Amino acid sequence: MSISDMKARILNHRDNCKIKVRFNDTDMMGVVHFKNYMIYFDDGFVSFMNSLLSPKRIEDTVHEGTVFGVKKVDITYQGSAKFGDYVIINTQIKKIGTSSITFQHEIFRESDKASIVSVECVRLAMELNTNRLLNVVDFFSKNLS
Repeated sequence: MSISDMKARILNHRDNCKIKVRFNDTDMMGVVHFKNYMIYFDDGFVSFMNSLLSPKRIEDTVHEGTVFGVKKVDITYQGSAKFGDYVIINTQIKKIGTSSITFQHEIFRESDKASIVSVECVRLAMELNTNRLLNVVDFFSKNLS
């Protein structure tokens, strides 16, 4: 697969995961506390990577010490979810840099499809033991199934 074909495949890949809002995700007003959306975005990232790479390859990557640390997060809150709601986390890659990937996540309430939160998250591909930045294109070239 050529590099341009690989980038196109990654940039066109979309993933959705569904999560039920738990009681401990909510605050005293009964809505999801703002910090807990970060956990949902991380769930979206994991689901996205699981849908793009084989489970065996993800396991190997973790053992090899490759991580995708968060560098920057830009969040816009448009609504809220409540205990018992189901939310859908839609994840895609917006941009591929040399050592970074910019993810776009959207959270929708399943019942009415209302957009609740959106985030743009820049993650760095890194070697965990040395904190050395890795080339994202090289990573996916080796790991796409």
